[in-house]
Amino acid sequence: MNTLKTFFYSLRRSLFEPTYYNDIVKAKFSFSLKYLWFLVFLTLVVKSFGYGASYIKNRPYIKPGVDKFVTDVSKFYPSELELRIRQGELSTNVKEPYIFDLERKIPSDKHLIIIDTKGLIDNYPSYNTYVLATRKAMIYPSKSQSNRTETSIFYFKDIKNSLTFNRNSFDRIINMAKPYSLKATFYSDIFIALAIVIGPIFLSTFTLFGIIFGLLFLNFIVWIFNLLIKKKFNYSTLYRLSMHGISMPIILSELFKLAGIVYGSIYWISYFIFMGVVLFALKTKKS
Repeated sequence: MNTLKTFFYSLRRSLFEPTYYNDIVKAKFSFSLKYLWFLVFLTLVVKSFGYGASYIKNRPYIKPGVDKFVTDVSKFYPSELELRIRQGELSTNVKEPYIFDLERKIPSDKHLIIIDTKGLIDNYPSYNTYVLATRKAMIYPSKSQSNRTETSIFYFKDIKNSLTFNRNSFDRIINMAKPYSLKATFYSDIFIALAIVIGPIFLSTFTLFGIIFGLLFLNFIVWIFNLLIKKKFNYSTLYRLSMHGISMPIILSELFKLAGIVYGSIYWISYFIFMGVVLFALKTKKS
């Protein structure tokens, strides 16, 4: 309780009493570091409860959504297609080229997969497909860069054992997954609960590092302004003050997010304005 009381006392004065920063000048770095971490932690806790409320609202739709996904996936593999890989070569039981598309077309004029065991991977562009499977290999896009698509090739010779895959094989995989899909809501509840409890602890540490790093640059400008108005505080002292002065920008930016307002540069503008007020409230350091 004493820790919470100390934090909220420091938070209130850091936000609304610029003269309080005269006391922070005498405080240790560890005090300001713990203050800033706890502020970030509480902010994330509040946000996590907001996400939790949103999850509760959408929870009834999880099971139907998962059931629909499983049903759609179960229709994915064609009933007539059988794939066989023997000694590094692919063969099928269907007329080729065999076009393998989703029931709902991908938003593109390309096919999903074309199987042509008499084709060549060098002719991949002419097939107008994402994936081309030939007798020896399968070629597929790996990444797009500057309007140019790079491809990767998988050679069937890398499959050491003989393999046969058909509709029955696909159904077995689906049937293995179904028991887990029936408990989708239960697994989601556990994940969200863990995220709400554990998430803020880990995320607050990473967020703190980001803020501390950003303050290295923002505080440099405050330090220059401090010299111009002849306050003569060193960089490290002002950095500690900034760890409290950043409270207002953090809270303002979160409130703007909550209200759905694009806050743009409000974060650093409010920081500089607030730290300017703090500098004028500080007792001038003697040379």
